Amino acid sequence: MRRVSRAVPLVLAVLAVGCGADPSSSADFEGEEKAVADQVEKIQSAGEARDAKELCDDVLATQLREAIAEAGSSCEVELDKAIRDADDFTLEVEDVAITGDTAVATVKAGSGDDAPTRDFEFERDGQTWRATSLGTE
Repeated sequence: MRRVSRAVPLVLAVLAVGCGADPSSSADFEGEEKAVADQVEKIQSAGEARDAKELCDDVLATQLREAIAEAGSSCEVELDKAIRDADDFTLEVEDVAITGDTAVATVKAGSGDDAPTRDFEFERDGQTWRATSLGTE
């Protein structure tokens, strides 16, 4: 249960700070690194569109969705709440590091030079990368 209590706030905090990516963010990457950066951009488009279902279905890893559900709600309900509260949809992928079937995208969350940087963690799920964590600093 301790893991659940950490996973839900991290996802919701990132969505409250920023749900998007610089439109050219993934253009700086190639191959699998670009595929990871594209997932961050998908967070942008879904956040801006206020589409919690897309985030849950197409971006988050199964274990993260289940952690949110175990905390007493559904992924879609909780992410919808977070998206509605967000007013800054700026995320910029600064770096992507891949090790086997895991990846870490270093993402600047928010606008301005003093915006915090967070590590978004991903795992390979078939041909797709799925977010396992959105916000370790």
